[in-house]
Amino acid sequence: MYMNGSILDAEVSPFFDGVSVNVYDVDEKQTYQGVIVDGLAGVRELLKLRRQKGSQAGLSEDEDLAQMAAQVEMPPIMQPIGLIVKRVKVNKGFMKLVCGLADAQ
Repeated sequence: MYMNGSILDAEVSPFFDGVSVNVYDVDEKQTYQGVIVDGLAGVRELLKLRRQKGSQAGLSEDEDLAQMAAQVEMPPIMQPIGLIVKRVKVNKGFMKLVCGLADAQ
């Protein structure tokens, strides 16, 4: 699904599973939580390193992941941007959109 959005804020997720964002859907006039997993420099490398590390305890304290996270490009804030919603994750009533940048597809 394509979304005309505007990213309100962005940071690398504490779980190192992408860039966590709050995105405003311009067409629907709704705000959603999401995670960008494609289209930003360094995101694929971060996800690959995270998969290699596995689901170890103390993942948030891993220095390699922290260094890779510091190199991830952040999306433009408060500017119109096209997003491709790849899937919707629902956990205990909370919804998160898993997205990629449209121009990277």
